[in-house]
Amino acid sequence: MPIDRFNELPRLLEQYMGEKGGDDRWVTVQEFRDHFNLTGENGHIIAAFFCGLMDKPISGFPFIVHRVERIKAQNRYQITPKRYLVKRR
Repeated sequence: MPIDRFNELPRLLEQYMGEKGGDDRWVTVQEFRDHFNLTGENGHIIAAFFCGLMDKPISGFPFIVHRVERIKAQNRYQITPKRYLVKRR
């Protein structure tokens, strides 16, 4: 079942950042999914959430995405992954 982008993801990101420590950290969708045992069908929802935190941050939410970088794909058939620099405001 797809995850709720507006209710569950902000809570999970706060939990993730708290568990990993620090005020900023590079995060990939795969790392985030693996940490919470989320299914692959949630990948595009998580990516859209991270992009939204860069383009239009959530009012009152303590984190933004400061930067996005492409990561070299492991093989030519893989979608080019990205990593997101999540920072505390």
